[in-house]
Amino acid sequence: MINELTQPELFTNALSQLDINIKQFEAIQEHIRLTLDRVALIYGRDSQEYTESLKKVYNVIPLSEIKQPYILPYMSLPTHYSHVAKQVEYMRFKQHLSAIGCNISPWDNNKKIDQQFAQSLNIPTPKLLQSECKFEDIDFTDSIVIKPSFGCSSTNVFFYFSHENILEVKTNHAFNSLDDFKKEILGRDIQGLWQTEKLILNGDNKAAHDIKVYMYYGIVGTVLEIKRSDKAYQCWYDKDGNVLESERRNQPWFEGTGFDSSVLEYAKDISLNIPAPFMRIDFYKGTDGYYLGELTPHPGRYFPEYSPALDKQLGKLFCDAEARLFKDLLHIKSFENYYSYYGLL
Repeated sequence: MINELTQPELFTNALSQLDINIKQFEAIQEHIRLTLDRVALIYGRDSQEYTESLKKVYNVIPLSEIKQPYILPYMSLPTHYSHVAKQVEYMRFKQHLSAIGCNISPWDNNKKIDQQFAQSLNIPTPKLLQSECKFEDIDFTDSIVIKPSFGCSSTNVFFYFSHENILEVKTNHAFNSLDDFKKEILGRDIQGLWQTEKLILNGDNKAAHDIKVYMYYGIVGTVLEIKRSDKAYQCWYDKDGNVLESERRNQPWFEGTGFDSSVLEYAKDISLNIPAPFMRIDFYKGTDGYYLGELTPHPGRYFPEYSPALDKQLGKLFCDAEARLFKDLLHIKSFENYYSYYGLL
């Protein structure tokens, strides 16, 4: 009799304790995430210290301990989607592809080929002035972009307005003389060749805003507009051009200028002609239209900055894109135009 009376109470206590434990676990997870961000800020995301910190976190609950009998009862529950997690998984998948001689969506994209590929789809590109030249052979004329022939994430890309006005895109560091600029670049000992192209300007005669379209095999996920001045100011949109207020948080923010549907059509055309589930397609928003900047398979700078809600939304789009791409490959979609330029298979 006593056991029968106390059993509901025991159930209630157990459920209450579970709720408390879940809240504690979520708090610990958030604390771990913030601590990881601090390690990255101090040492850098490419550092050995950050890599070792990640290993410690992943070793808390090894994947080898997650056995099938534990998973099956929960297969019908909503999936926890994450764009960031899918990006990591996709990069690992590409490593395995490379090991068997299959390179899709290359890591260090060739910007000249990116432009040629876009031109084959009738998509405007900035005028290419010099290609695959040594740094000392660059013709330093006003209003050009100087960038490595290979690379991504705006690393070592510069807006060259004049000899007295040179801006590094990734860091927003300004150089006030050509001599200072040359000294800095030579001191970095950058390996590889360079290219220059016409700088696309806006109505104020300043560098055009970037319009970065996150594409999931023909489907627009989100759009990021960047205005570069003393900082890289951001404005995030959904596919319909509505500002995503959830992405303001602590980022440098500005009220964006929006975008036309034409840039989304350009991005869709490029995305559907690439055998990859995800590609960020970057454009310059000029006074007379949009011009392709580059194709970015693995965005770096804005990688950890999505809100949880946007990360989940984009993660689902990533999974959907993988399924649609796999279906097209089963139906022998050739992607001949892409291979003719990149020669990856």
